[in-house]
Amino acid sequence: FASRPEVRVVVVSEGLGAEWLARERGDLANLVLLAFQPFEQVAETLASADVLVAILEPDAGAFSVPSKVLTYFCAGRPILAAIPPENLAARVILRQDAGRVVAPTDERAFLAAASALASDPGLRAHLGKNGLDYARKTFDIGAIGARFEAILESAARR
Repeated sequence: FASRPEVRVVVVSEGLGAEWLARERGDLANLVLLAFQPFEQVAETLASADVLVAILEPDAGAFSVPSKVLTYFCAGRPILAAIPPENLAARVILRQDAGRVVAPTDERAFLAAASALASDPGLRAHLGKNGLDYARKTFDIGAIGARFEAILESAARR
């Protein structure tokens, strides 16, 4: 997006990846690098995005579900995920129509999906709403608490 100054790519990270980006960024004025944000500001940080990105290495595909994807659903923003398609998070994103998933090694597909999302506010709103609807239904603390209570009561009766 170097040719689209209205697009900001904001990376919130620390460690080797952030250090590499800082060294390699060159004159990319629209690449913004931020350190990890205080926990109290995570919701605001996520809400400031138009698209949230999740990346998972191919080797971790079958065994790891990036918890940030679950948080992204709660933010009501579309997800651009470069994660193996067999990953549970990828399947949920696709099943809920909450974003776009590409293989982590397919740079061309990633850039095409990013461009499509950047260019279509209606699509972003639709995908973000679907993710938020999923989060509200799946992470309903009242329903989850009631299930735990029922399990504990059943165990206590035994």
